[in-house]
This record gives sequence, structure tokens and C-alpha cells, in this order.
Amino acid sequence: MGALYLGDNLEIMRGLPSESVQLVYADPPFGTNRDRHGPDGGFEDSWRDPQHYVEWLRPRVVEMRRVLRSDGTLYLHLDRRGVHHARLLLDEVFGAHNFQNEIIWHYTGGGRSARRFQHKHDNILVYHKGPGYKFNADAVREPYAPTSGYARSGIVASSGKRYTPHPLGKVMDDVWFIPIVNPLASERTTYPTQKPERLLERIVLASSDPGDLVLDPFCGSGTALVVAERLGRRWIGIDASPAALECCRSRLESLGSLPEE
Repeated sequence: MGALYLGDNLEIMRGLPSESVQLVYADPPFGTNRDRHGPDGGFEDSWRDPQHYVEWLRPRVVEMRRVLRSDGTLYLHLDRRGVHHARLLLDEVFGAHNFQNEIIWHYTGGGRSARRFQHKHDNILVYHKGPGYKFNADAVREPYAPTSGYARSGIVASSGKRYTPHPLGKVMDDVWFIPIVNPLASERTTYPTQKPERLLERIVLASSDPGDLVLDPFCGSGTALVVAERLGRRWIGIDASPAALECCRSRLESLGSLPEE
């Protein structure tokens, strides 16, 4: 149900039809100024300065917007180092009025410092192409808190109108606690920045339907593609690393998917 492309995602995206993609999940280098490599692939992440990073990202964001359908959504996954620069760029390319969320992905694990609060979250910027964007609220509801009085009996507003809890639970907020991939987890690869499937499940369920096309232009270990395949979406994955694409291919073949190339 999908295709893998090896090469520069800018050139490959330029060859994709306009308004053909429902969801773009982009997880580019974060601007860490250190290169990341492992047996399953990796990438260079060294930049002259933040402006150099933004100018590298700019034409790619322009292409992401072009290929999105009018009801499509971009999720741009970064961290504290580049998110403020990227948000200004996305405001320019998508329009500030099309900004919807900054999702905080909170996780634990790793070392601890006695000299600062720990850096234990990533930032995911969510922009829509236009006002008629797709959002499947019922697909991403979660249970009400056990102590919630609203969940037990609802509330009555001062106007007398009664509000009752939704049987599927509440729509989640913009802070998501999802653990990083456990070293012993069955989904674990040796790709250095692998994202957990639970994280991508929320994104894919919220902003696409079965049969829709999902694009990951920095596909790395292939988590977005694996989740899209399992949830019945079509997908396109792009990466400049042959080892990364081999990791993607192996994961997809384990699901019975034979990607085009």
C-alpha cells in the first residue's frame, strides 16, 4: 500500500502531485549539531547557524504544503532547539491562522543532571492547509479520570442546559505522555531516533481515514509507515539513507507489505 524512495526528499517531493496527500508527518533533524548514526541508518545534523537550518527546511516545508490536500494536516516534529525558528517559518508558509496545536510529547528515560530541569519532551507543531481540515475526534478519545464528577453525572450550566459525558471518553489535550521505545520492545530497531508506534497511532488516527495517503519525508526507521500500513492508509516514505530504507522495508515486510521503490 505504499512506496519507498531513496534520495533527497526535496527533489522527490517536487515530483509528487499537488494536493495528493492527506497527512504529512515530518521528523527532520533537530538542529543538534551532532550527527546521529546506528546500524539501521542515521543522518547528519550539523548546521552553521539556526538561519542555515531554517533555509534548508524552508523549501521542504513549501513542498509539504503544496502536496497536502485542502483538508490536509502537517505534523512537524522537533525539539526545544529548533521549534521556535520552525514555527515562524510555518507561520510564513502556512499562515499563522492555520496553526492549530503545539503538542508536547513528554517521555522519561536517560540520564539526569543536577544543574537543570531535565529535557524530557519534544514539540510537534500542527498546521492545517485550510479551514476544512480533517480531525477525527472520536478516534483519539481517552477515558475520563476516575475522580471526575463530570464523568459520573455530567454538569448543568447556569442556563439550565445539561452536559453529559461522551461514552467514548474525552478528547485528549496537547500534552501526551508516551514512553520512548523500550530497548526490549518488539518494535525496537537500532535506528538512533526511532519514535514509538503509539505516538504515530494518535497522529494517523486523528488526521486521516482508511485509504488516505500519508507522507513521511524523513522516514528513518519507518514508524509512521508501519502505523499507516497497519491502520489501512496508503503511504510514501523518503529517506537519504540506504540503511534506514532497509530498516523500513524489513518492518513493512513483517506486516506482509511489499513496498514499491
